[in-house]
Amino acid sequence: MLQPQIKLNAKNEIYVPGDKSISHRTVLFCALSQGKSEIHGFLEGEDPLHTLRCFESMGLSVSSLGKGSYSVVSPGKQNLNSPKGVLDFGNAGTGIRLSAGLLAGLPGMNATLTGDASLCKRPMARIMNPLQEMGASVISVEGNDRAPLRIEGKQLKDYSYVSPIASAQIKSALVLAALASDISIEYKESEVSRDHTENMIRFLGGSITHHSPVHFTVKPPYHFEGTKYVIPGDISSAAFFIVFGLCVGGSEPLLIKNIGLNPSRIGILTVLQNMGGKIEIIAKRVECGEEIGDLLVYPSKLKRTVITEDLIPSIIDEIPILTIAGLFSEGGFQISHAEELRAKESDRIRSMVSNLERLGVKVKEVNDGYEFDEVGTIQNAKIETFMDHRIAMSFAILSKLSGVSLSFDDTSWVDTSFPGFFEILKSV
Repeated sequence: MLQPQIKLNAKNEIYVPGDKSISHRTVLFCALSQGKSEIHGFLEGEDPLHTLRCFESMGLSVSSLGKGSYSVVSPGKQNLNSPKGVLDFGNAGTGIRLSAGLLAGLPGMNATLTGDASLCKRPMARIMNPLQEMGASVISVEGNDRAPLRIEGKQLKDYSYVSPIASAQIKSALVLAALASDISIEYKESEVSRDHTENMIRFLGGSITHHSPVHFTVKPPYHFEGTKYVIPGDISSAAFFIVFGLCVGGSEPLLIKNIGLNPSRIGILTVLQNMGGKIEIIAKRVECGEEIGDLLVYPSKLKRTVITEDLIPSIIDEIPILTIAGLFSEGGFQISHAEELRAKESDRIRSMVSNLERLGVKVKEVNDGYEFDEVGTIQNAKIETFMDHRIAMSFAILSKLSGVSLSFDDTSWVDTSFPGFFEILKSV
């Protein structure tokens, strides 16, 4: 297995930006709520900022209160305006899918939603089809089930849906459509996906009835008032430095402060601990319905482990950096049941496999994942990021840990989710 070429300094304490998933959702819930809200800890990456600007063009009044903090005044969902121009969500899959749901449930709303070249390749039928069954008018402009999407807001009808995949984006798009149209929705999924939307509804005083961990009903009334949101650090961003702290040399721990520990998001901790990683959670607390804590991460000897199918929904965004941990693990690495990776910012299975092969790693690729045996050495290579921030950051962590010189075609994608990533990596 690879050996780390650097050690941590005596004291290392870092913060990562606010949770991207929650940042998107705070904008949407501010729009659904009447009056003034405050947001603190907002991720000022390109993705959430695109969502914020899109809703600003529909009637939200937004003013900065300082870094990561905003005052947002909404006229209420019934008084949002149809935008004069096309809504550009950049690279934000969460932003466009969740916003499509919300806007589809607002009678009289007319909007066209689009994004960059990468976003316009991502599948949208997964939200379009159930939204249309609810009575929504959501059409792919190009007729290819991709963005741009043209939406005419309608009064939707009560709906019951069993999702074929565990996806927080599908779930949230349909729930937000129900909130916008003041209807009830019953939703069931195969595995528990991240539940930030449900937590936010409860935080705002809404009612959710759980029939099982994967089956719930949300019913009106939805009279949400403006409030104060405090967003924790993003565990998907922290994952890069959790792996760094585990795989680095020496014995000094890395302290990562103020991280969201939503039970539907901490599969990364479970997998890394199963691999032999020593991670302690300290200073646990609750903010806005979300569990938060600090992480102490100790250099550890990792080993190959079986990642079970039930964990996949909670680690889907962290699989690229978990793969890097696998390069430093006894016995190598395997991931399966992760076909959803092919529908992310890039086809992440292909993206990871092709770049690992450039490093000289022998990888077996299958439709739902890949595997490799224990790796002794890697070679200098040029990494192709495929317009994907997580691919870029994962291999940047590898380059720092291994001392192997890796060049990149473009790392500008990192700013979509983790502004300041390279400065933090340089500091540790």
